[in-house]
Amino acid sequence: MAPRKLLAFALLALLALTAGCSAEGSLTMRPVDGTSGLAAQASSDLADDPEDRDAALVRRAIENGTATAADDHPPVDEELPVRHDGRFYAVNYTESGTESGYDAEIQVDYNASTVEGDVVEFGDLPAVDRQRLADVLPDSEVDEARLEPGYDVGISSTYTDAEAESSVLVTDQEYDAVRYDGKAYPLNVRAESTTLTVYRYEATLVADSPEAYGQQLRDDYEFELSGLSDAERSVVDAALNDTNYIEDSDNQGYASLVERFRAQDPVVETDYYGNYVVRYDGQLYWAEMDYGSYVEDDDEPSSGAEERPPDETPPGS
Repeated sequence: MAPRKLLAFALLALLALTAGCSAEGSLTMRPVDGTSGLAAQASSDLADDPEDRDAALVRRAIENGTATAADDHPPVDEELPVRHDGRFYAVNYTESGTESGYDAEIQVDYNASTVEGDVVEFGDLPAVDRQRLADVLPDSEVDEARLEPGYDVGISSTYTDAEAESSVLVTDQEYDAVRYDGKAYPLNVRAESTTLTVYRYEATLVADSPEAYGQQLRDDYEFELSGLSDAERSVVDAALNDTNYIEDSDNQGYASLVERFRAQDPVVETDYYGNYVVRYDGQLYWAEMDYGSYVEDDDEPSSGAEERPPDETPPGS
């Protein structure tokens, strides 16, 4: 599911420094094992997590045909089908009005030396609060030695009026810290009233099995990548089982490959990237291409997919 909006506090700044490198473009070629393997790559999993409210929204849409949610942005915006109980569903939304609610900023201090005030156990929080805090509470990978004093990370989230009535954090913060896995973490919550958009979601069955969905993809999108120049082959071979980041803006092999790929039908495409089904040297691949600086801003993608910023990546399995 699409991630909630994290705020840029100290921990996230540290993570950003090591999160990857800038590039003029990139190509990833993920080998897939037949139609079922392709179906897994070209879809996103529906998380079986009671604290994942986005997954709960999609599950309601699948089970009931439709579901609604109020937020300041579409809470789920899946370009690829969602897989659930062996079936594959396209999930789409339309705006259907507005309602009042709250915009909440919840900050968490991971390494406070002392914890003052009232502390609540995570499991005793209302579900609406557990769902928000589940996105930011630390796990075993947090390196406390690298943290700075004060609040380290936070999340910007929304509450409907009904959710705010159930909350012990919004609109009045009743607890100063939450205890999670035996450790207490100070909280700072700020909330202000806002107008939320109501989104109506519909789930449509795409295929009733991985084999059926994978075969649809192959029939509609598969193409053979052959007759490559040495420069093109060098780029592709470096992308097999990995991501090949293109560091310069005049790589002729990559420029030619961008033209080759964009001449084909993508499974998903925006102005910035495309996902493709490719056969190369007898192996089937799920290819993810970031066009980067190798397309002009006014170039039109070959499908009508909605645009999104280039620093986001398509959902995968």
